[in-house]
Amino acid sequence: MTKSNFPFIALGLALFLMGVLVTTGAADPGAEDVLPLLTVLIISEFGFIICAIAVYLGGQTLLKQGFDVVLAVVTLVCGMLGVEFMLIGIAHWPGG
Repeated sequence: MTKSNFPFIALGLALFLMGVLVTTGAADPGAEDVLPLLTVLIISEFGFIICAIAVYLGGQTLLKQGFDVVLAVVTLVCGMLGVEFMLIGIAHWPGG
């Protein structure tokens, strides 16, 4: 695996993790959670970190190797998922 492939792998993992959060109702802070609070926070943090690394490496690759539409879209989607993971984590944090 090279650094330029990481955003694609991270996108698949982030979509899976977001699917878990949406399916269990954790994406809606007002709904009753199926997962324990600590599990939701860990999934949100891990998803955010993976997406942040993917955006960094995707941006680096775009700057070094030139503009590629597919990589740019994957990097953009990873960025949006990272923001959503962060917002879900903040919404579930006690006192947040």
